[in-house]
Amino acid sequence: MNRLPLGADGPRVSRLCLGTWPLSGLWGGGIEPAVHAVRRAFDLGVNFFDTARAYGDGAAEAALARGLGDLVRTHRSELVIVTKGGLRIQGNSVVRDCDPEVLRSGLVASLSALGTDYVDLFLVHWPDPTIPLAETAGVLAGFVEEGLVRRTGVSNFTAGQMAEFGPAAVAQVPYSLLARGVERDVLPYCRAAGVPVMGWASLAHGLLTGALRPGHTFAPDDWRAYSPVFRGERLAAVATAVDRLAAVAADRGISVAQLALAWVLHQPAGVVPIFGAQEPEHVEDSVRALEVRLDEAELAELGRLVEGAPPVLPDTEPPHRAPAGV
Repeated sequence: MNRLPLGADGPRVSRLCLGTWPLSGLWGGGIEPAVHAVRRAFDLGVNFFDTARAYGDGAAEAALARGLGDLVRTHRSELVIVTKGGLRIQGNSVVRDCDPEVLRSGLVASLSALGTDYVDLFLVHWPDPTIPLAETAGVLAGFVEEGLVRRTGVSNFTAGQMAEFGPAAVAQVPYSLLARGVERDVLPYCRAAGVPVMGWASLAHGLLTGALRPGHTFAPDDWRAYSPVFRGERLAAVATAVDRLAAVAADRGISVAQLALAWVLHQPAGVVPIFGAQEPEHVEDSVRALEVRLDEAELAELGRLVEGAPPVLPDTEPPHRAPAGV
């Protein structure tokens, strides 16, 4: 798999990044097949792995370390590991909290779970409006000086928030055929500022695989069972759009997931898609998206096929942190 530099002086990364939210235990069923998918991804050329402290309160980070196994020791310089901080578990919810001590304690816990002395990229998971973003950027810069982090960046920031934060080595944004809002201002900002972009939920949490149909029954421990995105008329409308994509994919002899990832890969913004995999076969399917070629007319047609479908974005954003003592 070809690897390209992430920015002007960034690490060389695969054109696809494996996301590890499915390793959190929040997607239903056991995680062992997803753990095996990590090693399969590396064997197929993926060296770019995305995780976060908030994914199961560190469960995904620990599972990623298990999946990588001895690669963390023998191939550490080849691996590019991204984790994120600035969210805190509070009761049964997750809240935004970029207090410097919360960021530090979270990063230390992440390093321990991952079994590494440093992470290649450490991102603010969601902006915390109670703390100046430039101040948060300074805290992260201190982690770089300490050698705990190689580079820093942001996730789920608006263009204005990115400008306030200052230089970032990467920005993560929700981006797929079913989530294109960032094309209005965030992607143009990143292009002008020279900030590389990673697109999360490039398969729309499984909707762009074609496997989730109206009436689908999710396991009780699958977060999607409680999201309105995956129920009723909203799911039916998305499924209708995905059916149109599936017809195009079938004509080409490829999967819907391959078509959806190829669409992201062919966008002029140069976004690196983050894809999830609950088993090794999902990795094998997704990686073949790199073989798909789409011209401008085909890209435009895919966009037209999903017009009118409700966007698949987080139905709730993490709330701001509660007052002290709550």
